[in-house]
Amino acid sequence: MGKRDNEPSAANTTASVQVLGVGSDTGCSVPSVLLFFDRQRFLFNAGEGFQRFCVEHRIKLAKVSGVLATRTTTEATGGLPGMLLTMADTSCGGLLAGHTGMSLYGPPGLNTLVNAFRTFVNVRDIGLKVNEFSDNGTTQPVVKTELVTITPVTLTAATPGQASAHAQEERACAAEPEAKRQRMEATNGDTQQGGGSVGMEIASVVVESPAACYICELSDVPGKFLPQKAASLGVPRGPLYGKLVKGEEVTAANGQTVRPQDVMEPATPGPVVLVVDCPSQVFLAGLTTAPLLQACATGTKRGKVACVVHLSPLEVVRLPAYRQWLESFGPAAQHMALCRRSHCWHAAQHHCTAAPRFPLQAKLNLIDPTLFPLHDMAQDVATANLPANAVVGSNMLRYHLRPLAKKGVDTGVCGSESRLIPSLLKRERPEVLEALAVAAQQDSAVAQEAAPACVTSGSRSEFEVTFLGTGAAVPSKYRNVTGLHLNLFDRGGLLMDCGEGSYGQLKRRFGSAAADDLVCALQCIWISHIHADHHVGLPTLLAARTRLLGPECPPLLVLGPRPLRRALQGYAQLEPMRFRFVEASATAGQPPGAHTLPPVAPEARAAVDAVVAGLGLCRFESVLVAHCAHAYGLVLERDTGSTSGEGTRWKLVFSGDTRPCPQLVEAARGATLFIHEATFEDSLAEEAEAKRHCTTSEAVQAGAQAGAYRTLLTHFSQRYPKIPVVDQNFQGTVGIAFDLMSVNLADVTRLPHIVPALKLLFIEHEQQDEEDAEPLPQMLT
Repeated sequence: MGKRDNEPSAANTTASVQVLGVGSDTGCSVPSVLLFFDRQRFLFNAGEGFQRFCVEHRIKLAKVSGVLATRTTTEATGGLPGMLLTMADTSCGGLLAGHTGMSLYGPPGLNTLVNAFRTFVNVRDIGLKVNEFSDNGTTQPVVKTELVTITPVTLTAATPGQASAHAQEERACAAEPEAKRQRMEATNGDTQQGGGSVGMEIASVVVESPAACYICELSDVPGKFLPQKAASLGVPRGPLYGKLVKGEEVTAANGQTVRPQDVMEPATPGPVVLVVDCPSQVFLAGLTTAPLLQACATGTKRGKVACVVHLSPLEVVRLPAYRQWLESFGPAAQHMALCRRSHCWHAAQHHCTAAPRFPLQAKLNLIDPTLFPLHDMAQDVATANLPANAVVGSNMLRYHLRPLAKKGVDTGVCGSESRLIPSLLKRERPEVLEALAVAAQQDSAVAQEAAPACVTSGSRSEFEVTFLGTGAAVPSKYRNVTGLHLNLFDRGGLLMDCGEGSYGQLKRRFGSAAADDLVCALQCIWISHIHADHHVGLPTLLAARTRLLGPECPPLLVLGPRPLRRALQGYAQLEPMRFRFVEASATAGQPPGAHTLPPVAPEARAAVDAVVAGLGLCRFESVLVAHCAHAYGLVLERDTGSTSGEGTRWKLVFSGDTRPCPQLVEAARGATLFIHEATFEDSLAEEAEAKRHCTTSEAVQAGAQAGAYRTLLTHFSQRYPKIPVVDQNFQGTVGIAFDLMSVNLADVTRLPHIVPALKLLFIEHEQQDEEDAEPLPQMLT
């Protein structure tokens, strides 16, 4: 067989563990970890923003055969629905396009999670195999291949027996037939009148869902084959050599039985990797006493543990009992400490996370600091007092397991930690940036047309809308999926759509503390339709609000399409979230010629009326639009209370997703700000019609027909990563929305005046992107 017999299998040559962290600049998600082999990949966790992280870092995951969740809560699985939808879309050419046959593993609650997002993810067509393992102490592997054996260790919270019984009751309820579960829900605070709108309050679940750690034991690497030894034992060169390499006994020409260990060097034991997630202190006893983990720390496998990846939060890692357990692995084990809030351990963590987006934000800030504000996300440096054999995790950090010559930590692929601030950018291209600033000043000084009195009043406390995502369908490097936060200041706020990553975007725009204040001040979340890019971030935000305000906080009103109710019911079984769901049709007017809308339950009507009054609005109307079933736009009006006349009333309209819609135009007549989707450029009119979206011209025309003072375009196809095609349509009253852009009522006049400067900016930006283009890292393709 020659030289090839001396080499290990090609499928067993390279192995590593890599941090594909998401959310570590905002603390919203548990980071993801990739266990890499030449021909297989296993992903641990997919938090919100996972797809966008992969796009930003040009990571492809086509060879991922399994996702293993350490928790079933949104922190660890919030990005899973979006990831699966991308897999199902064979036409998008994305990270996982057309990839089917994915296996999903996780602790109790995993089936409930999948049933929740089954409402909007076609799990069957994807070929998703769901493997929920129990928490009864079983120690069977969930993955066993020629490369690795992965065994879960389930951790349950150390809570009183009553809570444990409650948890079992929740899981039993989740396992019951759907019809029976609906009957039970109808007797538990669910009110329904005829076929009408449902008002349902979800009680807070106080039980901690089980968590999971994973023991990944790589297969042994066979020793070197010794052909001279085989020949001396009478084994002829040829097929028998191959059998010996494969571990089979052979019979030599002299009749002697030759075993593989007779002609091969000793095998190299496979290393062990631990993925550890102890969500809170109540899980710590289970972690430190789990027999399988004890065997790795102090028992039979202690010397084999090469790397321990810690996803446990900082407040747990700092506990003396956790530190003692960590140190029990000895000095040979390498620890990688990464978790939510891990940016608090190392201020530069943030820059590695979100740097691809920030040069753009900084340049937009130079054009108009008010519309495009910057927030310094740097945190005070804290320490977890980690031992010498531990490294603070950062995105793209890798630990090489094989080949042995490369074994150890590799920081070479981590992102730059340089601070991206305007002063540095001015030194980068001063002539371009100065020209942009001058252009912006000149355009904003154009003759001031007559503006509505509500705009010229000088008040900055009426409303401010912040764009959390301005892209369509899937997140991209520069544009997240749809979400808008409307701040009504002392009257509270509301969200219009809540795409994946919306909570994280709030934190990037306002900073962690201020974003949490805004979440606590929310009075309502309105979802335009059931397409996933408009609501996948909703469970995360609801859970965050409940965590911030406490399990007995007032329920938050959620208005949305009927199918969303079932999904939210499932998510609410997995972690505490307090909300009251009402179908959006409860706020819809009666379209001319349409069928009579069903009656609205009195409790639902009372809940809506109370929120509208609290927000100080005189109109809150959902308008049926031409997209999918139960798709709506939204009209909001408020009278500022001034005595100066009719112009003191402002109107804000959001189209949602739609084709040109006369009904929406009529409802938007005289709008102060008309936010309208403009998914496709004009040359793609046929595609826009087929997918029931608008072209740029159609969106501009809708604003003109409505007589809107300002039309602001959003929801751009991700084929336009930074800016849509700018042509003659962008005149007079039309502006372009960007992620993290904040538009105060007092600033709407400026929206069209900065468009020429934006066009200049993106000519330069496109050229720079082409110059900076690099091939995909080989290990991740």
